[in-house]
Amino acid sequence: MRFNPAAFLMIGISLVLFFGKTPDSVAYEGMTVEKGGELSGTIKLKGEAPVNQPHKVIHNTEFCGTTVDDETFLINSANKGLENVVISFEEIDRGKKHAPETIVLENAKCHFVPHILAGMVGDSYEIKNSDPVLHNTHLRFDGATILNVAMPANGKNIKKPLTQAGLINAKCDAHTFMSTAIIVAKNPYFSVTDKEGAYKITDIPPGTYKVKIWHEEMPVKEKEVTIKPNEKVKLSMELGLK
Repeated sequence: MRFNPAAFLMIGISLVLFFGKTPDSVAYEGMTVEKGGELSGTIKLKGEAPVNQPHKVIHNTEFCGTTVDDETFLINSANKGLENVVISFEEIDRGKKHAPETIVLENAKCHFVPHILAGMVGDSYEIKNSDPVLHNTHLRFDGATILNVAMPANGKNIKKPLTQAGLINAKCDAHTFMSTAIIVAKNPYFSVTDKEGAYKITDIPPGTYKVKIWHEEMPVKEKEVTIKPNEKVKLSMELGLK
């Protein structure tokens, strides 16, 4: 049988996509940051708040109910702060030290909790089911399945490493209204806005950087910021649907 290099390469690519084990191309280097700065602020919604339409439940209504709330736009009624916006620096290859962590994605009351997760290459994610019903967690990276696993009630947790920077989309195949996203950063300079739309990132090496502002249903924004030694910089903004 003749050896076909192209076919062998395609098989290798398929395996990498399926198992998601190719490490990020640029390794982050942790160090002691001298005179590091800080970036903080509040992200708010611009314009009228969209109406979150409840999702109709078909399966397991005895536990989930007949509808569940949509969590795409979680807006603070007092200040219009927008929850679950991810603020990140993508250009920092050397900076503050980061001990590997495990971020937990929980199936709870027929929702993914938290709704949006963020971690760093080298961290791990753990999936657990706290509900008395069967869930099926299906994760995709760049459209390719990296995990598709049944999560029975009282079953074992699933733990996997985060090996590539980018966006992981997750769905529950048993309850298709359940969705979430995991942002995997190249470095530890990221933050997810809280219930008031607030965020803070610390120990930033002095320099000028592009800051990425991401929300699951809004256009991605970028802002250039300059961090001077020991400086506390404020970056607040309003995000619109267009």
